Amino acid sequence: MSASLVADRPRSHRGRVAAVGALQVCLTLGLLGLVVARWGLSPFATAAGALPWWAVVAGLGLGAAGVVFQALRWRLVARHHHISLPVGPAVARCWQAAFLNSVLPGGVAGDALRAADDSSDAQAADGRRALASGFAAVAAERLVGTTVVLVAAAVVLVGPVPPAGVACLAGAVVTAAVAWRWLRVLPAGDLAAVVVLSVAGWAAFVGMFVLAVVVVAPDVDVSLAPGLATVSVAAMSVPATVGGWGTREAAAGWIFTVRGLDMGTGVTVSIGYGILALLSTLPGAVVLALRTVPRLREVGRARTRRRGE
Repeated sequence: MSASLVADRPRSHRGRVAAVGALQVCLTLGLLGLVVARWGLSPFATAAGALPWWAVVAGLGLGAAGVVFQALRWRLVARHHHISLPVGPAVARCWQAAFLNSVLPGGVAGDALRAADDSSDAQAADGRRALASGFAAVAAERLVGTTVVLVAAAVVLVGPVPPAGVACLAGAVVTAAVAWRWLRVLPAGDLAAVVVLSVAGWAAFVGMFVLAVVVVAPDVDVSLAPGLATVSVAAMSVPATVGGWGTREAAAGWIFTVRGLDMGTGVTVSIGYGILALLSTLPGAVVLALRTVPRLREVGRARTRRRGE
């Protein structure tokens, strides 16, 4: 094989990644554009204006709880893939991943960085499989979380919309089967703990959506809120947009209609949730800055030393 063909492979891969990212951005803008075309900017203004300070604080707390549950789940899976992570750094890296996932296309870039990160706060077994083990641990814990989200959506939808419920259940079977490849090394007790932590993390984000229902649409029967939240949050598991924007609003508008509620109200509530969710990831931006600045300084010092040689 010629050297030029080998060199072209990374460029070709980067081109495909960029193309997929561009499509995800376009889909996000297109779906949000449909919202603006149908209702104007009022859903965004209404959602933002309806969020009191205490709701933002509560949203931050729920987001933090979700991050902590994910970090504990990740540590548990990673340990059985020969990766040791202290609790603090695991939480910090999950928060950083949450922020990146919320602002970059696809919702997985932050987790890819979390898996590939070579920082000294994690200790992996030596050898060529260390990187593969890192990706296996992250993929497994994310897929368990997705399975829980899809099963919950299937339970909510199987009655009113059986085809959608069956589709969610089928998706859950697929994600569980893929995750099992990396989870089968866990003993039964640890596997049960991973599932419990996944349910707890899902509940934190469903709780955030319920909070958005309460403050943005107080006229909606609160007993309907968990079901509405379950379906809307499940739509974010589809890595097709930026931070779940667009697909979540479409799903929220649809499930509100299924429940006999106004579609525009569902879209507005979903936007309120999106604002709360984004704000809850901002500590991850601080973590990213604190972890990136020293590395950039080291790169700068290395360049200065090379110039002086």
